[in-house]
Amino acid sequence: MNLQNLKLALPKTWKEASRMGGENQVNIRVYHINPLAGIDPKNLQDQPMPSGDPKMNVYKVGIPTPGVRPINDFYKGMKGFIESGLAPADMNMGSLDKLWKGMTETPHAERPGESDMASDIDIVQCADEETARQILKNKALMPMQGFDVPIPGGITAPGLPKNMTMSDYLQSDVLKNALPKEQKEQLKKLQAALKEVKEKIPQVKQTFAQKGVKYGEGKYLGCEAVYMEFPNPDPPPQPKARVSSSKSFSGGGGYGYTGIDPLPKTTRPYSASKKTYLGILFKNFVIDGQLLSAIDSFPPGNTPCYSLSQTKKVTSTTKEGGTVFTDVAIVPLVSDYASEGYFHKEEAEKIYRDLISKLA
Repeated sequence: MNLQNLKLALPKTWKEASRMGGENQVNIRVYHINPLAGIDPKNLQDQPMPSGDPKMNVYKVGIPTPGVRPINDFYKGMKGFIESGLAPADMNMGSLDKLWKGMTETPHAERPGESDMASDIDIVQCADEETARQILKNKALMPMQGFDVPIPGGITAPGLPKNMTMSDYLQSDVLKNALPKEQKEQLKKLQAALKEVKEKIPQVKQTFAQKGVKYGEGKYLGCEAVYMEFPNPDPPPQPKARVSSSKSFSGGGGYGYTGIDPLPKTTRPYSASKKTYLGILFKNFVIDGQLLSAIDSFPPGNTPCYSLSQTKKVTSTTKEGGTVFTDVAIVPLVSDYASEGYFHKEEAEKIYRDLISKLA
């Protein structure tokens, strides 16, 4: 299979920015489009609305949103700061545009303005499954052993012992004698670096042990996988004091509307540790990348939030001196991340499931 021609079946909220590599190895840059990028900013603020009736007040409640925003908001905020005249003298539109271009258009580090995150997917096609499996296993071995790990695929050449490690091979006379003269100096520098790495391994092991960091093998998405496991930095949840539930909400304008439903409380099993997946094996393919490593930290798709498009009207009345006044609040309905298009764990996992199906 020519990996350079592999087409990803991305969800509608994800796009491919670029790719590099060749037939047997490819790195694909993808990004997630924040749903707020397509929302009129005024909808995030409380707004008085025309009613046509002097005895009726109509207000639209600004939509409360999760904290992650499209990075376009950074540019807009900095532009407003510069235009206000309060920015330092060396901060101007020219420097901002240069910074913005570097953030969003750097080749293979692109992060378009409508996105809230960008990441990478790496795929390596090996000669056979045994070689691929050793490459995968080495991802969990090298942090603890450096280059004293098996050579994927092995090496068969006169003068080389069987079952030698990558470190042994890189420091062997066989390799040295096989290299052109101009590359021998580079090899010498590499060998010196390998020696430094080997000397530091005991200290690295001790640090990992103190911090509770472990590397292991398991299963993920139905495939063999290697991972890094570490203690959960968040403490176990504590029982909370009971508080009265109120449906009042004060939006961006501070009008003190009533009628907005509180988000439902969700409970998820607490784990004393967290995992970062370093790679998975499918047939003779090793799949990894920043996106895979980040998935376990993504919120689930059923995380509650408020709808960006669905609303309801909440009406209340008051009587003053025999006159009835009506207040109508237009409030967002309760929804969830998956429905509203925020990035979430299941959607990112689907990208990898679809990828695996393409490699089948």
